[in-house]
Amino acid sequence: MATSFDTFLQQAWVDHADHAEAVALRLRSETPTPESGQQLGALAQIVVHVCGEHLGAFADGRWRLAALAGHPLADTTVQATLRVGTAALTLAESGQAERQSFTPEEVIRSDASAAAICLGRKETGRAMAFLGAARERLAALPSAGAAIHRPVAIACNNLTWELHGRGDARSAEGTEAMLDAAAASKLHWSHAGTWLEVERADYGLALCHVSAGNAEQAVEFAQQCLASCEQHDASPYEHFFAHEALARALHACGDAAGRALHVAAAEAEFAKLAAKDQDRCREALANLKALGP
Repeated sequence: MATSFDTFLQQAWVDHADHAEAVALRLRSETPTPESGQQLGALAQIVVHVCGEHLGAFADGRWRLAALAGHPLADTTVQATLRVGTAALTLAESGQAERQSFTPEEVIRSDASAAAICLGRKETGRAMAFLGAARERLAALPSAGAAIHRPVAIACNNLTWELHGRGDARSAEGTEAMLDAAAASKLHWSHAGTWLEVERADYGLALCHVSAGNAEQAVEFAQQCLASCEQHDASPYEHFFAHEALARALHACGDAAGRALHVAAAEAEFAKLAAKDQDRCREALANLKALGP
């Protein structure tokens, strides 16, 4: 059963994108008392996200994290989260942070978090630099667990879709960076996630290669995406997007019959979706059908 803190935090995440200032005020003055170190760490994460990505209120974010450091539930795991969050805010603000006492894993996490903050603030070049540093450091580690790969995977995924969204306005260098980030997303999710995250990374790779004009590679990744859905008996939601990716890739190849087959399959999966998921997928289906014969 969700506690008052869990309910508060869930609502804060729901509201923060459209009402960041109001959520920041809520986090300062209305937060229920955390009942575990895990809840305290979760509070630190939303503070970094809202104060960093949405508001650019770096000093305020650091002040809030410092206040949490003295909490009775701030064990060693929470203290590491607070150190990483503080460094990420400082890196995003000034490009440098004191990290001499950090473990290699904490340095990587702070780089990845700084990349996420910069990307959220549309500072794509700086985000790419921080993410590149995180990936280089991660590659140099003799071994790394899922907890280290995860923030890098998330940052790579977000960078992928940011660059994909630029479409024709994207430079040649941006296209190369998009494909690199999409491939890295799959690599890191293979260490940090489940088949679902890897399948979604294949979906991203397929659409990125369509956008880059690499139709044959797009088909390969879309086929991998659909095969994973079939192997793991995925939900209609996952099948819908797998068929969408394959339809787009085949359209790019000039395969009208193949495209039509997978448009029809996407429509069939759409019909199985719950109403809220249909709302999420409706525009994608309309755009897919608009590709034409």
